[in-house]
Amino acid sequence: MSTNTERYNAVAVALHWAIAILIIGQIAGGLYMHNLPNSSAIKFDLYQFHKSFGLSVLILTIVRLGWRLSHRAPALPSAMPQWEKLVARATHWAFYGLMVLTPLAGWVMVSVSPTDIPTKYFGVIPVPHLPFFGGVVDREAAEDLWKEIHEYLAFTILFLLALHVGAALKHHFFNKDGVLRSMLPFGAKSWGGIAAIFGVLVLGSLVYLAVPSVASNNASFERVEGGNWAVNYDASTLRFIGEEKGKPFTGEFQQFSANINFDPEALDQSVIEVTVATPSATTGDSLRDSNIPSKEWFDTKSYDQARFTSTEIRQIGDDRYAAHGVLAIKSFEQPITLEFELTIDGNNARANGGVDLIRTNYGLGENDDWLNEEQIALNVRVEFTIEATRRN
Repeated sequence: MSTNTERYNAVAVALHWAIAILIIGQIAGGLYMHNLPNSSAIKFDLYQFHKSFGLSVLILTIVRLGWRLSHRAPALPSAMPQWEKLVARATHWAFYGLMVLTPLAGWVMVSVSPTDIPTKYFGVIPVPHLPFFGGVVDREAAEDLWKEIHEYLAFTILFLLALHVGAALKHHFFNKDGVLRSMLPFGAKSWGGIAAIFGVLVLGSLVYLAVPSVASNNASFERVEGGNWAVNYDASTLRFIGEEKGKPFTGEFQQFSANINFDPEALDQSVIEVTVATPSATTGDSLRDSNIPSKEWFDTKSYDQARFTSTEIRQIGDDRYAAHGVLAIKSFEQPITLEFELTIDGNNARANGGVDLIRTNYGLGENDDWLNEEQIALNVRVEFTIEATRRN
């Protein structure tokens, strides 16, 4: 028996155990969230956490690799056979390669995904898509391919991890050569390093939970108002009603502005202009809402607003009106007729109305997955309630 009394330094030990715990958590979490139904309220958030922790593994691995190359590791026991030393070294370097390649494969998968969901590190720091995959034509096939690669690499890590643990236990209980003890987190520095790493990750998780989602936060949107009516936005709503897999759902645009110049006695001079912040759309379902900004739907990176303009308004009944105009969403413009009921009481007004739209007329969800597999109904009902006060 040859006992190895050398130990890894505290930095190497802290990084080793922090990365190991993260990898086990990532694999377990990945299996769990993959089997959740799309209707799960937590599935979207779990995927975002998975991406943030995966990037953390990548960052910590790069730091660990740099530390390993600049600091000598303890020598293996002299009594250890040469072939076993070669296998041990090969396994260690395979680990390094896999710990870099696995999160990179996940990053590629996100970059080529047709849903084009943006990545923010713990909901705060924007993480760009990898630039080498912008020209991919069949993004669905590419996403499926890289998803498989990501999974195979993760399971390979799990296989090597089992071998690594088995070898460490063999050295400790049978060879009794001190190899396992050289990496155990003895001392305040090692435990302090592990605690510091997870303290930062826990803080990042709390920040993510505190940051409003993209769908409900569009601080860059500025209201452009005018006309002889001032809208009370706190009392006004702009809703949409759709159907997914035979079940209706209701969403809301949380940010919009209106320029209303309306006079029942001068309809030929009346004008209605409404601007909607499309990133503010929310349905209360995290997974569904994560698709709203994608290119398949509102493509909010390129088109962050939709507009309705009407200069042709006529009365169609007692307190009922029809506004003929143009609705522009993304690069699509279609004529529509918006019917509403209007009640004017002194200087206060309340309007309720809506219109039925065919979403594919505006390039929304034209991919086969949304037309068939996901069974999103083509018809979408848009309804509004507007409360306004006459300007002096």
